[in-house]
Amino acid sequence: MKKIGANLCLLLASCLAGLSLCELSLRLFYPKYRHQAEAQFRFDAMRIWARLPNSRDWRTSPDTLQPHLFHHNNLGLRQHRNFTETDLTSATNIGFFGDSFVENVRMAAHYSFTEPLDYLLNQGKKSFNVLNFGVDGNGPGQSFLSYQHFRHVEDLDHVFFVYCRNDLRDLFNHGLFSLDTAGRLRQTEAGQSSWRVRFISRLHLSYLILDVKDRLPSLIAETAANNEYPRRGNDESNRNERYLAMWRAGWQGRQDNDDLKNTLTIFRQLIRRWKHMVEQNGGTFSVVLLPLDPTRRSSVVDLLNAEDVDVIDLYACFRDADPAHRRWHRSPYRFKNDFHWNEAGNKIAAVCLYRFLEERVGLAALSKNELRAALSRYYMAFEGWQHQTLSGGEGSADVTGIREKYQALSGMDTFIDAFKMKVKKLTTNPERRIIRADFDVYLAGKDLIYVRDVCRPADTPSAFFLHITPVGEVDFPPHLTRGGAHTYHRYRDQQSYNAPLSIGEQSCALRYRLPDYSISHIHTGQYFRNSERPLWQGEVLLDQGALRNRLEEVLATPENQVLHSAFNVFLDGKWILYVTEVCLPADTPAIFFLHITPVDEKDLPEDRVEHGFDNKDFYAVGFTLDEERCVVRRRLPDYPIRHIRTGQYVPDKSRLWEGEFFIDQRPFEHD
Repeated sequence: MKKIGANLCLLLASCLAGLSLCELSLRLFYPKYRHQAEAQFRFDAMRIWARLPNSRDWRTSPDTLQPHLFHHNNLGLRQHRNFTETDLTSATNIGFFGDSFVENVRMAAHYSFTEPLDYLLNQGKKSFNVLNFGVDGNGPGQSFLSYQHFRHVEDLDHVFFVYCRNDLRDLFNHGLFSLDTAGRLRQTEAGQSSWRVRFISRLHLSYLILDVKDRLPSLIAETAANNEYPRRGNDESNRNERYLAMWRAGWQGRQDNDDLKNTLTIFRQLIRRWKHMVEQNGGTFSVVLLPLDPTRRSSVVDLLNAEDVDVIDLYACFRDADPAHRRWHRSPYRFKNDFHWNEAGNKIAAVCLYRFLEERVGLAALSKNELRAALSRYYMAFEGWQHQTLSGGEGSADVTGIREKYQALSGMDTFIDAFKMKVKKLTTNPERRIIRADFDVYLAGKDLIYVRDVCRPADTPSAFFLHITPVGEVDFPPHLTRGGAHTYHRYRDQQSYNAPLSIGEQSCALRYRLPDYSISHIHTGQYFRNSERPLWQGEVLLDQGALRNRLEEVLATPENQVLHSAFNVFLDGKWILYVTEVCLPADTPAIFFLHITPVDEKDLPEDRVEHGFDNKDFYAVGFTLDEERCVVRRRLPDYPIRHIRTGQYVPDKSRLWEGEFFIDQRPFEHD
């Protein structure tokens, strides 16, 4: 027995040594799985995506397409300088919380309003730190939790929450807070993955096995989903439609909308709790209103005034800066190809906030000329927007000192060069191309790279879209689904936040990071602004295993076919399949319409009740199942369905083909 035990121990040690050697070899000599195993997300009390400290990447401007560094410092803040404990304890600290208008990922960090504001505040003898806590896509709930769990929270002397028009939608969508039976605010608890799951998901070897076997027990995919998009236990199937209806209703929408009422109550109590916590920590709390939606501004102000919250309204400040531009979509303070404010808008915001803080913190007031001179010195330190070359200015101690302070962590060249080399290798290997279209699309690990030989002008009014279908139903993010896919940039009139990067004299490339879960299908392309027809689009079936076998099984069963037409239509549980014997070209002008009548009218979205059916129309070009057959696959809603009418339109809205059928009225069973 002792000999058997010794042999088993020796075998176990040999296996562990072999696996360790394989893992080390992968990390050193075959780093293909680095992005999956070392994905930059953090699971913490916020339950959602949190920026990792000391991480960096690059982005491009929506208008100029010029690249800039996208860096997060030692505290996970979007700034090009670190803050030590001594920095925070020896100065007055001012924290700005909010979403994309605070983080400002569309421009270099030194143009974000927090940096010129920091420079202006430090013109006197007092020391200030302006900290940028913004995270693209954050809602009020996430911003509050960012404050609550900041490890130096007691050192924040002045706290500002920058309110954006989509904050109500995000508060409802993220579901981080709710009301108990007594109407009191409560935080939704989140479960954390086991240490075994987290450990396995960090091994490069795990993803090699996933690559080879085409499937790994759902531990790894589940970890990525739990960390990046944690699920709530009491999600409702039609929540997406309901929060969109609430968002359309806005502040002055239907007063009988329970979701809107509850969300407003949650928002008000959240602001009340946040203000109380800041004051307990010895600080002041204020809310900044963006210069958007002036018709809704009074409602927000009334609510905040009821909570005795200081309100800084930037609308009047922006209007006074340029009275000729009253409407935001024509403002010179926003990007031409993106609705966020540009460098000029951030400069105006910095000036407005400085004037407010000047009085609050007791600084000697700067005259207009002094303020203008200080800003000129600041912007002169950086190449690019508003850079001025003055005699002897480039080498002056002032300029050099400013540049060194606000760009202490910069270093772009290595990122750009590495990306250019990556694109060059991809384009010389046609086997890596998964879609051939206006932009050729390549797959490199978990990076989806779009490459175009001749770039469009910088002001092109197009937006990329990307719909991703996971292999496992469990990987569906509960709040980002459309037609059974994880959807990026689902709003057709919104510009892509990451414009293509020039990689040669004429060519350009764009990169998207795919989720870490296993992917079966990708549908991507570009929309023209305010147009229903894509400029180009393409679909590809990545999973070559179980999904393909399942499709073959469904199509081979006559009972699954519900329509015979130009596309034969099949049902497979929660999925509807459109199959044609010859694939449509990628530039087909046809669109699918899908009208669904539920068993219970209560399942209809509010804006569809008068029509009596749910509208799920969509564009798709399909993926090739074999040499000729083409399949389009869309997910049906979970509610019980009585009747479906579907078919295709052409651009002039004439019907290409159509059909209708009744189906089983029972609810679909979940996988």
